[in-house]
Amino acid sequence: MQKIYLIRHGETDWNLEKRFQGRENVPLNGKGKKQAQLLAQRLKEKELAAVYSSPLSRARETAEIIAAAHGLMPCIVEKLGEICFGSLEGKKYTELNENERKIIDRWMVNPETVSIPRGETFKKFRERILESYNKLLNVEQKGDLAIVTHGGAIKVLVADILNVPFSRFPALILSPGSLTTILYDNQRNSYLELFNDVCHLQKIF
Repeated sequence: MQKIYLIRHGETDWNLEKRFQGRENVPLNGKGKKQAQLLAQRLKEKELAAVYSSPLSRARETAEIIAAAHGLMPCIVEKLGEICFGSLEGKKYTELNENERKIIDRWMVNPETVSIPRGETFKKFRERILESYNKLLNVEQKGDLAIVTHGGAIKVLVADILNVPFSRFPALILSPGSLTTILYDNQRNSYLELFNDVCHLQKIF
């Protein structure tokens, strides 16, 4: 069995403020760094062939802390970045104008049918996440991998593995610093083992 550890980056101030982060380079806050350290402790005894990361600072910082515990450096994968929210990035829901609220409300019901102004379509986001993930699996078919990325990316991967309609994408909840694991058998069948596990974070809750 090969195990893939899918890790959502630690908390940022924008998570706390409920701002649309998207492709903005928002760093971890103090709690986020602690979450990454606790993740590193949890995974320290696991044998990892490699640690991969989104290029965005909140993911990269999390990956660096986890990789250091294994004497590794994270490999940056550009296409693992979060979806681009275009003109909504940096804003809270309460700061959106009426038209923007209508758009994001429809997006939250079914992201496949809505285009965000100057943003990335869900179709293109889904395609690049699945493409980059499958390329990693083709390169690393034996060792266990840690992949540090974003809530949106992990939801895409889980929905794809479970064959869940992407209209149900918003119903999946992922906490900052959470762990999701996927198993692959020798025939490359996939199994969701854990989803949004945060037991390692109990010390700071």
